[in-house]
Amino acid sequence: MDSTLPNFTSEILSIKLNNFLHRIDCKATIVEITNQYGCSLMRIRRSKNWSLTGNHHQLIELGHRLREEQLIWIVKAIETGLPPASFNLDQIIKLSPAISVNQLMIETGCTLSEARHAIDAAEGFD
Repeated sequence: MDSTLPNFTSEILSIKLNNFLHRIDCKATIVEITNQYGCSLMRIRRSKNWSLTGNHHQLIELGHRLREEQLIWIVKAIETGLPPASFNLDQIIKLSPAISVNQLMIETGCTLSEARHAIDAAEGFD
């Protein structure tokens, strides 16, 4: 991680996944994927709802992987549960001009179109 980029705190965030077991085919596969990214998936007491926990960076990375696995409902739950970005993308690009679109998305949690627009604007293509 580039030290010039603002870091989200390592605060653990919790995302509630309603009706988790009824919406997936294989719980073990999803648990394995979440563990690979340093997140955890736990059942909330005896309900059918589960809780996904991890820090901001881990949840963003996990969301990208789950999008590849076509688990869009979990990705939407992650995106809804994450705090909104509270910094200026243009300023980040000025501090780190060689940053890639992917790295900008991972570090800030912005969308692909926001990252591309900010990089294009910084390079004078806007």
